[in-house]
Amino acid sequence: MVLKMGDTVEYGSVDQIINNPQEEYTQALVSVRSIDHEEKAPTPDPVLSVRIITARYKGTNFDVLKNVNVDLYPGQTLAVVGESGSGKSTLARVITGLLPPSQGDIEFAGRTLSPDLKGRTREDLRELQMIYQMADVAMNPRQTVGTIIGRPLEFYFGLRGSEKKKRIIELLDEIELGEKFMDRYPAELSGGQKQRVCIARSLAAKPKMIICDEVTSALDPLVADGILKLLLDLQKIEDVAYLFITHDLATVKAISDNIAVMYQGQVQRYGGKSQVLSPPFDDYTDLLLSSVPEMRLGWLEEVVAHRKMESAGN
Repeated sequence: MVLKMGDTVEYGSVDQIINNPQEEYTQALVSVRSIDHEEKAPTPDPVLSVRIITARYKGTNFDVLKNVNVDLYPGQTLAVVGESGSGKSTLARVITGLLPPSQGDIEFAGRTLSPDLKGRTREDLRELQMIYQMADVAMNPRQTVGTIIGRPLEFYFGLRGSEKKKRIIELLDEIELGEKFMDRYPAELSGGQKQRVCIARSLAAKPKMIICDEVTSALDPLVADGILKLLLDLQKIEDVAYLFITHDLATVKAISDNIAVMYQGQVQRYGGKSQVLSPPFDDYTDLLLSSVPEMRLGWLEEVVAHRKMESAGN
């Protein structure tokens, strides 16, 4: 049974719903993550280079990140993927300066970043932005959309009055919301609209790079698909680079140019999308890829049978 807004849209057998859906809404649901993003070749100079980064949290006696090395190129997307606890979000904290590493350096836009946020310049902050997983807690509920998007315009560029309003409207148009949303508050927005506002706020700073930390995980599949398509469209316009942190390999396949697979704080597999997603695989990457649910009959039975064969072989 397929439901929308409390009503039954379509009802039928699993085979019919998946392979021959009749309603437009059902067709959209079963075709999510069908984005066809062609992998781009890296340019000569990366915008971000993470070199031999090792880090641990205060009060602990073990390293959460161990000798991590990755590059991110202008106008491209590096997907950092792995199970919970693999070190993905910790890497983001190190890059943003929230967690100084115990070893290693971060090169960004041709300069070495201060390991600590307090030591970074306003230009460092402007050029490296972040979109958070939970849009609800990333915005001040007492501020309008216009105020939220306008803050970086004031802070980084000193825009005021009509000049600031004009740029806010341009950004609202870019994220496909429009001027009518300018005076609305976060509570008046849907989950997808809130995330679009967070995207606009990041773009307002004209960054070279945006860290996207699980930005679609709290959204329903159709809304999440719309956010991914928007990010790819904006990347073509703004030439911004994305470090996309996720555990969703369907998302990785849809948007990435390069992939870093993380496991227990280390980069297990790294390279272009076509390379990382092609065999032969190491054991962890093979397990990770085989765990991605597929919208087709017999998928789970095939996975179970494959793992039984592997267990018998071992």
